[in-house]
Amino acid sequence: MSLVMVPLDFSETAMCALKSGIAIANKLKANLRIVHVCPSGNYASGFESVEGEEHDPEQMLERIIKENTQKYYGGGTFDYKLRKGNVTQELINQCKYDDATIVVAGSHGVSGITKSWIGGNAYKLICNIECPLLLIRPDMQYNENFQRIAIPVELKKSSRYKIPIVAGVAKLFGAKATVIGIQNSSFKSILTRITVSIGQVEKYLTKRANVEVEKSIMISGKDVAGSFIEAIADSKADMVAIDVTNTGSFIADRFRPFLTSIVNNSKCPVLAIPIKD
Repeated sequence: MSLVMVPLDFSETAMCALKSGIAIANKLKANLRIVHVCPSGNYASGFESVEGEEHDPEQMLERIIKENTQKYYGGGTFDYKLRKGNVTQELINQCKYDDATIVVAGSHGVSGITKSWIGGNAYKLICNIECPLLLIRPDMQYNENFQRIAIPVELKKSSRYKIPIVAGVAKLFGAKATVIGIQNSSFKSILTRITVSIGQVEKYLTKRANVEVEKSIMISGKDVAGSFIEAIADSKADMVAIDVTNTGSFIADRFRPFLTSIVNNSKCPVLAIPIKD
């Protein structure tokens, strides 16, 4: 049976992710597991203290499950797991141990100078996790039934490797797709190749996956990331699916301006799909 994993630090952001995690688990008819990792000696390190609230992590997690039990009807188990250690590594380990189908995590985003440097647990997960990861911020606006998915297409092969997974997500929710070609060069030959790639993606989605392509567009310019974010908003997407290649290089896997910009500025959840280099 499939399993949806939701990292939980008891913050508002994490609780927002849990809400979507429940919706996805219901659609998948999957088990649902929330995971809390203690980075030091205090399990409730991420909990915003409220007078009269219990601070025992097990009581807190049991309460959260009790409050959300009626919302979950995936037909499997809805439970929690406590771990201690490095937050990112423990989440990755649990994901591997559970053979998770998807991880739904809250992202606090970053600001200032760190916008060009991927830091924090959400970004470390993006670069190292081996299953799809859906990142959600509380300020995002979207339909939890995920009726529209934006799909970027670049010239690199990995850009197309994510398509079967995205198609599966689209079919699960009955979503329509918007294919967004990204042109990083003014050379006519490059434009032609990207146009061909867009056509191949459209054909796969419509003919093989039976997913409706609502529209296809091409973006270019110096600020490709900004144009892409605008295109996502214009398409009224409820999700944007991006591919993430783990190269094994510390610098390459963390300094990714385009990825950072999408995660920080997208108005809808970001589905990061790991692609092996």
